[in-house]
Amino acid sequence: MSIFPLAANLSAARQPGAPQARTEDEATSLAGGPVFLAVEELPDAFATPAAAEAAVPELYGTGVYELLWRDEAWRVMMRYWRPAPPAPVARTAEAAIKKPLGRARTPEEARALLQAPAELAREVLPKLYADHKSVLRRWSDWVKSGLAEIVEREGKFAVALSYWRPMHAPGLAAPLAPGERIELAERVLAPLRGPEPQRELDIGLFENAAPENPNVVLVTEEGDGRFRGSD
Repeated sequence: MSIFPLAANLSAARQPGAPQARTEDEATSLAGGPVFLAVEELPDAFATPAAAEAAVPELYGTGVYELLWRDEAWRVMMRYWRPAPPAPVARTAEAAIKKPLGRARTPEEARALLQAPAELAREVLPKLYADHKSVLRRWSDWVKSGLAEIVEREGKFAVALSYWRPMHAPGLAAPLAPGERIELAERVLAPLRGPEPQRELDIGLFENAAPENPNVVLVTEEGDGRFRGSD
């Protein structure tokens, strides 16, 4: 198993004294928060593989570097653990995307927002995309930051999202955070409204007003019409 350096950027990752970790768990422990495996290209281009190896002696055998041919030159890619930005804090992946309670780098920060023990979850979202380009049109910033990863599902592609969520005993709901209590109270006090305006009381369950004439009621099962108020 390869050992990758842990650093905030490519330059720091190449320093001899950079800390190293084999697994994401080890890197997370060293960083004090979530990390991701960054893949970046070294700035120099090389005329031959031998020139690349002379500049990067660890090019082969470690798994940290990769040699590739691009734009009429040999280039070197480097892999290293990079601390991820603060992850969203929420109870579900949907809430993490649309309305997180906040962001946190550590379980302690997430716990303060949730008022419950927190865990870093990785959840695959249900929507599928035809190719990587389609995914990146929507999730480019998340993927680049390391908070989302493109995964293959059913011959297509989906997004695996990382976020902090409550950790509690099975069958028991975690207590609501203050912001959630306020939102719930506002919803309880708000008047109930249906998704559509209330229909006329003389329209039955299987009847609809005709789009071209609201005074005509169509029976959906038979397709016959009758004028409002007629028998």
